[in-house]
Amino acid sequence: MKVFNTLKLFYIRNLINSEKRIKVLFDHHFFTNRYYLHKSASETHMANILNIEISVLNQVTWQHYNLNFDDMCQKYRFDHFWNEFSNPLNADLPIHSIIDASGFKSNDEFSSLISNHIEESKTIVNGQFL
Repeated sequence: MKVFNTLKLFYIRNLINSEKRIKVLFDHHFFTNRYYLHKSASETHMANILNIEISVLNQVTWQHYNLNFDDMCQKYRFDHFWNEFSNPLNADLPIHSIIDASGFKSNDEFSSLISNHIEESKTIVNGQFL
């Protein structure tokens, strides 16, 4: 496994172009490490992690995911929230603990997200219960 990781690192650092390398690093930190669940997640912090400018970060997210970085974080936080909320294992948990574990800084931030995306929220809820 160590050899595989070493070869993968060599490939990422030396053989792929800069744009693809940034996307691979972004995907690793954002999806594998679930960066969006951190309450301190921000474009500035993620750009620093990747050692790129904020504009490059938003270019990557827009080009590959059709969202700016902040909207992408909110989308994946909500997806995480919904998966946990609809999981029967969490039936006895208070909703605010699920909101908190989903990376939202407060219940008000979560409420604001829901109220600003009412139609999308209905689609997600209806898709789960139909």
